[in-house]
Amino acid sequence: MRHLIPVSAAFVLTALAPCTPLAAEHEEAKANPSVLKANDAKLKKEFEYLVFDLGKGVELRLVKVPAKGERFLIGSSKDEQDEVVTKYHSGKRPDSMEFENEQQVTLTDDYFIGQFEVTRGQFRRFIEDSGYKTETEQTDGGYGWSAELKKFEGRDGKYNWKNTGAPGQTDEHPVTNITRADARKFCEWLAKKVDGKVRLREVRLPGEAEWEFACRAGGAGRFVSGDDEKLAQFANIADATWNEQFPNPDAVKAKDGHTFAAPAGQFKPNAFGLYDMHGNVWEWVEGYYGKYANLPKERNQLQVKTQGEERPLLRGGAYYSTPRDCRCATRYLVGLGGRYGAAGFRVVCVP
Repeated sequence: MRHLIPVSAAFVLTALAPCTPLAAEHEEAKANPSVLKANDAKLKKEFEYLVFDLGKGVELRLVKVPAKGERFLIGSSKDEQDEVVTKYHSGKRPDSMEFENEQQVTLTDDYFIGQFEVTRGQFRRFIEDSGYKTETEQTDGGYGWSAELKKFEGRDGKYNWKNTGAPGQTDEHPVTNITRADARKFCEWLAKKVDGKVRLREVRLPGEAEWEFACRAGGAGRFVSGDDEKLAQFANIADATWNEQFPNPDAVKAKDGHTFAAPAGQFKPNAFGLYDMHGNVWEWVEGYYGKYANLPKERNQLQVKTQGEERPLLRGGAYYSTPRDCRCATRYLVGLGGRYGAAGFRVVCVP
């Protein structure tokens, strides 16, 4: 197997925004992507980063997840399912729970996964550089918030990756209103930027096992936080701020100040140095939906064969989601060609 270039020095990252260039001291790293060891400013812990230069001062950082040979339980236990059914489903077990039954899996490779959800600024560089036009723009549009009508609406041609209607959205916010096919095209574009000094076998969306292992960050509970209220420290979810405009009895009592999506990286990272794995926006994942018992034994258990279901999956929940839909194990099956005003993605690279 081909390896990454060695890291000759450690660098310290301060509280940088996801699209902000690294300090001038990093300019000596000419490889694209470059490999850096640095401290996370919030965790004060060193991680290994893969850093892509997207041009025009925009970068994309991924964090290394040491996963080769690691075993974990994907999905949810019977006890968790019973608690979820009682707490969130009024005692009525949804059919989808069958596809959450936990299964021990063994990951085959280390991988890098986006430290943040891909931002609108990073996606803009892809559009500018490639000339790509999203499926949302080529068809019947996306979804968004109408301040005039004071409601969510769509599909509508005025909503796309540049516009969700939500107030205050900037290039530091996660990109949304894109299909999984659009997210895959971004990954293809990113793969072309690999200059040969760093060897990567795969640049793609996360498989479900990769996504859930990264989300859990060594934990085995419903959330990385341990309980519903503490989840608000790690995630932009339905809370007291959301309740001011959209009353929901299942919202948590904490107040984070964000009614809609927040800029990437505003909350606490998990133990792997990853931000917004719960909440903020749903995230596209790769692979086919089915029972975990049928996952393959290679490529980090990436399911490349259909089990009869062609529709794609989202993970993680969003800013409007209650804790029920932000669990590590939640799988959200959506429509073919789906695009949503609260769904984006992050990238995986396998060395």
